[in-house]
Amino acid sequence: MDATRYAAEKGAVRTLSDLSSKATAVVRDLLDAITRGREPEGLLGDARALFGEGGTLKGAADLRQAIRILLVKPGVQALLFYRLYRWLYLRGLRLLPEFMARLNFLLTGAEIDPGADIGAGCRIWHTAGVTIGRGVKLGRNVWILHNVTLGGRGASPFDPGEEGYPRIGDGVILYTGVTVLGNVEIGPGAVIGAHSLVLDSIPAGCLAYGIPARVMKSPSRH
Repeated sequence: MDATRYAAEKGAVRTLSDLSSKATAVVRDLLDAITRGREPEGLLGDARALFGEGGTLKGAADLRQAIRILLVKPGVQALLFYRLYRWLYLRGLRLLPEFMARLNFLLTGAEIDPGADIGAGCRIWHTAGVTIGRGVKLGRNVWILHNVTLGGRGASPFDPGEEGYPRIGDGVILYTGVTVLGNVEIGPGAVIGAHSLVLDSIPAGCLAYGIPARVMKSPSRH
């Protein structure tokens, strides 16, 4: 009995030691990234977008506006928090990023899985009801309004489901209430109208809306 207890305690100590070493290495990497100017993935691109032409609805932000946005806009806060725990997730941690994702949801209302891949310059204008699942890939400068859901298509009595997650191209705009499910692609520059359900791919530059969403306007050809 004593031998079994000793082995269990030794195993627990070894596990805690391994976790401590891994956490220390991750913190060291993060501090090194900050001191050397290498930001967590996408963070520098977010800052550039904020100070760029489309940084706010009225144009580029100045420093005073940027500070105000950082303090009071939950969309910016949600993405900053996501950048941190995504950075940890990519370095092999799982429990801590997932716990931080839950905190993000409680603080901002946006449910963003650490496994989601969000490109630089994303803008979540209103966080209420925003859900971005694991496996979802977003390009650069995507705009997201409230109640947008991006995720997989699980099996149900009415649908066998399918593997894969949405891939959202650069510069896509997803208006209020848009739901994008399954292995579909929305091409760069496309606009999805409010309360649409996207179950099939949408070509680049198109305007689509409806349930299910259909292309209503294609880019002009010259």
